[in-house]
Order: sequence, then C-alpha cells, then structure tokens
Amino acid sequence: MKIYTSISDVQSSEIEEDIKELLLLLEKVNSCGQQYYSCDKTLAVTYLHKLNIFNFKKGLKLELPVRILAMPISMEMSSVFGDEANLDKILKSISGLSLVLNSDTHFTNRGRTLSNFMFYNKFNTFKDYMSSLRSSYRRRLNLAIEKGKDLRITRLEPEAFTLNHYKLYEDVYKRSDNKLELLPIEFFREFGSEMYEFKNPENKILAFVQLLERNNQLLFIFCGFKEEDVKTYDIYYNMLLFIVNQGISRGVYSINFGQTSEESKSKIGCIEIPKYLYLHHNNPAIRGILKILTPYFSYKGYSKNHRVFKVKQ
Repeated sequence: MKIYTSISDVQSSEIEEDIKELLLLLEKVNSCGQQYYSCDKTLAVTYLHKLNIFNFKKGLKLELPVRILAMPISMEMSSVFGDEANLDKILKSISGLSLVLNSDTHFTNRGRTLSNFMFYNKFNTFKDYMSSLRSSYRRRLNLAIEKGKDLRITRLEPEAFTLNHYKLYEDVYKRSDNKLELLPIEFFREFGSEMYEFKNPENKILAFVQLLERNNQLLFIFCGFKEEDVKTYDIYYNMLLFIVNQGISRGVYSINFGQTSEESKSKIGCIEIPKYLYLHHNNPAIRGILKILTPYFSYKGYSKNHRVFKVKQ
C-alpha cells in the first residue's frame, strides 16, 4: 500500500492522462486534503470533507470529518481506478470515518447516493429525437423551445469566463440541496472543457453550460443560471435541449447528464442509473452503528417513471 499527496507522484497505468490533468488542476484550485491510495492494480482518489451524513434526510444534521473516496469535484465518476478487488484493503488502511461515493460496487451494507441520469443517443438528428417523443412530452419541450427562441447561444472561451458567469454558477450552488464543494472561478478558466453561454436579445448573460466530450460520451459538468429566468425563457429546459442537440449532432453514444434535477432530466428521455455509497470505520462497534444508520442517510431515488418515447410497433 502506498499513499501519495499528489497525483503527479503516482505511476499508474490504471488512470488516464486527462483525468490526471484534471486531478492536478483540482489540487491547485480546490485543495482539500487529497490523497491517492495505491494497492497492487487499484488506485483510489480521496479527499477530506466535513459532511452532513444525513444529507438526504430533511431536518437531521450531523457534520463529521470524513475521508471521501470520490473525485474532488461534483462529477458522476468513480474515483476507484483499476481492479476494485483491493478496495476493502484500502478502506481498512484509512483511519477514522471514510465514505465511498458514486460506486457501482456491491458492498454488503451499502446505501444509495444521488442517481446518475444518462441519455442514450439513438437518433440521427434532433428532429428525429423530437418526433420520437410521446405527444405530452413533445408539447412540453416545444413550449420551452418557443420561450427560448430568441436566446443567443455562443461558444465561451475559458479566458472570457467572467465574474458574471461565475455568479450564475454560485446561484445554482446556493439553491442546491446537496452541496459538496464550490469551485473557484479559476477552475472554469483553466479546465480544458467546452463552455457555451446563453444571452437574451439585449445581450445580457442568462446562463452557461460546461461540457466535456470523452470516450464517445458527452458529459454535462456544470452550469449557471438564475431561477427567475426559468419562468421567462424556460432556460433550464433550453440548456438541456441544447446539450441533447450537441450530443446527437456529434453522434456520441451517450450523454451523461450527471446527478440532481431528476424530473427535468427524466422528461427529456434520460434513464436513471442508481449509484451507491458505503460508510466505513475500522472499529467494529462503529461499523455496527453505521449499518443501522445507513437507511437514514440514503437517497430514495426518483419515484416517477416517465414513458417519454413512443413505443415502436
């Protein structure tokens, strides 16, 4: 077992270079006690955070220092690279409370964390996509498109990302029920992603989206918008539809819409993918308590099943 404090010191073929570059950037702009645990052919990315373990249970609050096995950024991506068979060894080497997030691993006493929402692209054009929707869902999206018909969407270069854009991101963060980290403005200016801004006819910045295309998938990373513009421009649906259009026009296999905003993402045709968490402590008595408490800090999942697409005859 080896423990590193910088990904630059890790010599592992299990992690791709672009992910290494992201982790290096996060060490620079979002330093949060990152440590990298290497065991045989397994690499686990971890960081420290004071977490309310009852995050999904309204009215309950208990903040504890936790070493989280997750990417130090609100992206749906496992932080365990390579063979997950060694994950148990890594957990046992961590002192105090540890938490595995966004996992697909079948831990015995696992709970659920926020689901991921994935759009599987089966369309040649955006018109094909709209035609495939059942009438009630197509009507809802057409209403959004009508409200947003005067929006101007343009590519936003990283160096042009201003404080006004950043304040829109802060607005989304403040409204979130599931806060983890608030990234600084430098992240948006330095991360090698694509950004697009949405302006009204008066040239006022209303919103932006941050995207990343990798491995035949388009990832929706972050965005920013004000709640007041949802009513005027149906801005959030127009942002989601822009991303759908981008994914279809590029011919990617899937669009990873990430977590949160379950209803909106389900209504554009996303599939809910359950993700799991696991709390661990080396003390058997504390592990027993965590086993009892796990249902209380687990996410319940999105309760509705939307049949968005027409049934093929």
